[in-house]
Amino acid sequence: MTNTPLPRSLDPASGELLAGYLLRLAHRIGIPPLDLAHRCGLTAGTTFPTRHIIRVDDTRAQQTATVCRLGLPEVHALTLATQAPSYPPLHLVYLGRHQSHIDMANDGWVFTSFSRYCPDCLADTADLPGGSVWQGSWRLPHTFVCTRHHRLLDWRCPACQAPAFSNGYRADGRWRPTQLIPSPHSHLHPAQCRYRPGTGRDPACAHRLDHPSATGEGPTEAMVHAQHRLAAAARSGAGQDAESLGRPTSPQRFLNDIRATTLAICSTWPATAEVFTGAGHLDAVAAHAETLNRAPAERAGPQGDGWLARSVDHPPGDPLRAAALMALVVQILDDPGGQKVLAHVLSRLPSSRAGYRRLKRLAPHCSPGMNAAIGESSHLRHGTGVGPPSLFPQPPTHHGLLDPKKIPQIMPYAWAWPLDELDAPARQLRRDAAIRLVQMARGGSRAAAARYLGISPGALQSATVTIRAWQKVPGNAAAYQDALQRIAEIAASATGIEAPSSTRLTTADTG
Repeated sequence: MTNTPLPRSLDPASGELLAGYLLRLAHRIGIPPLDLAHRCGLTAGTTFPTRHIIRVDDTRAQQTATVCRLGLPEVHALTLATQAPSYPPLHLVYLGRHQSHIDMANDGWVFTSFSRYCPDCLADTADLPGGSVWQGSWRLPHTFVCTRHHRLLDWRCPACQAPAFSNGYRADGRWRPTQLIPSPHSHLHPAQCRYRPGTGRDPACAHRLDHPSATGEGPTEAMVHAQHRLAAAARSGAGQDAESLGRPTSPQRFLNDIRATTLAICSTWPATAEVFTGAGHLDAVAAHAETLNRAPAERAGPQGDGWLARSVDHPPGDPLRAAALMALVVQILDDPGGQKVLAHVLSRLPSSRAGYRRLKRLAPHCSPGMNAAIGESSHLRHGTGVGPPSLFPQPPTHHGLLDPKKIPQIMPYAWAWPLDELDAPARQLRRDAAIRLVQMARGGSRAAAARYLGISPGALQSATVTIRAWQKVPGNAAAYQDALQRIAEIAASATGIEAPSSTRLTTADTG
């Protein structure tokens, strides 16, 4: 370790993180990043400790400032703690307990294993001295949209499919220990993938990540709004206010509400979806919730979204799933009536589950609106012996007339031909009609009817979102009503039971 300043240096770019800055500087002066880290006193070994992504202690910060010809505030500005001062999971004391940097990494709400990225942003800065700039905000779970280029962020290398800026997977599929800069001995442009395949002795992938790629559809308006809300809260200063569930609160408590609502959604899915049927990309939320709700043994290894599943409420690694989930969360918290929705959803959270214990730990640090929802959920949970009422129940209008055991997931054409007269997506309509028939025969919620038929939550939400949107067109709901009545009569007749024509559905039944 030496205090001798480098012969030349770089000015940090706006929003840049320490890892990206060291990459650019090492590339500019032509030395491996690890050698630069040794000179800055950031490590004495062969790896970069990930704790420097959160904050740098004063001694190392001063050493780095001297070697890199920077001011001390410039070094501290290269950390997440400075860039997101109001983001609670980055605080040394979080949820009433002191946490280490390892706790932060293992909690699942701070990205230290990989980074999302915008290839257009990397391309825009590729010709700067030292090369492309990696934004610090890309490491945080609430950053999933590049508002500058109006696109969802990427997160995997197109060539090797490893999560970007990660130390990657071992040959056996497990994560390698994370570090601030993967492949620290390599001479690479900052925009090149640093994943080492196999045992890690092979050269890094080195694919350029600054080649703009097609990412499919762009972010929805709700996703962009959620991105702005979350980023503004995380960057807010002392004394600033936020709003959650129609009540004023602090940005920190609003962000804790984000976590509590995420917990509510993922731990009780698809209860929330039964209420917010118009939310976008519910299939992406369902896919993430289904991953979290697997058996513990199935979640012990690496997940498809790039995480080791350490907590029941961690946000998705995949930017589309994260954007869909956070858009739904913010939609609930932006709604002054969202408290009642949350209360009903949280009342379904079993008190024996880890999620319930985590919610109790979160509650003292959440907003007044969230605590009111938690209190109401407890009242609902203990108010009756049978638990909370089913959301959107359907009375069994055809009980004893229809045999639910003979209703298939997707109805045969011999039953479903009345749907041909409707201008609607055929497959989703036939699936939705099957769910309706089970409700008519047994009563209960759509979710219960879908489970009875063996329809997955993702398929249920796909049908629900599509058909609910179609029914909003004037005349469609009434026409669907008539078609369902005829289908019920056909189904009853096919099973040897005649349904009386006087038994009718109401508009509320098909809503």
